[in-house]
Amino acid sequence: MTLRRSNFFPMLVIAMMALFCAVDARAQLSLPDTEFLEDVKNGRRDAVARALIRGQSANTSDSLGRTAMIVAAVSGHVDVMELLVENKGNIRLKDRQGQSPMYWAAASGHAEAVELLIKLGAPVNDPNRQGTTPLMVAARRGYEEVVRLLLDAKADVNATDHTGRTALMWSQEARNQHVPQMLKKAGAR
Repeated sequence: MTLRRSNFFPMLVIAMMALFCAVDARAQLSLPDTEFLEDVKNGRRDAVARALIRGQSANTSDSLGRTAMIVAAVSGHVDVMELLVENKGNIRLKDRQGQSPMYWAAASGHAEAVELLIKLGAPVNDPNRQGTTPLMVAARRGYEEVVRLLLDAKADVNATDHTGRTALMWSQEARNQHVPQMLKKAGAR
């Protein structure tokens, strides 16, 4: 098969685009990023600090958009979260499902992480793509201390998700009967 000059350029462009897309997909999370996020997940503060000194971004994310801050919040590693913030880690970046570090800390029941995020000014009413707020997910899972912290931080007790459910409705699924009482006392309807 011989290529005429007029056919060569469009084929070259297509080949370059395919190569760029393949490289871009693999570049979303390079090996150092993977190691960094593993260190964050496992609470290896010293390893995280060394990576940050070497120039690793505190806002590194995986292919699902889970940032280092989210990974630390899910794992409850408050000391790593503080280190990330000191190195310009963003407490407001969300993953691809629209879930923030506050959402993940609440969903995981890590009261200390929720408390730190509140002190840092993270939004307490920031919903994910389904309209679920941190208070709703904490209420559903029966995390009493997290619910208390969010209520104290003025979380909207009557916010509704995309199905029209409130934190009180979600709390009916929890085996912790104190959570519905807490929500009602805070004005839940």
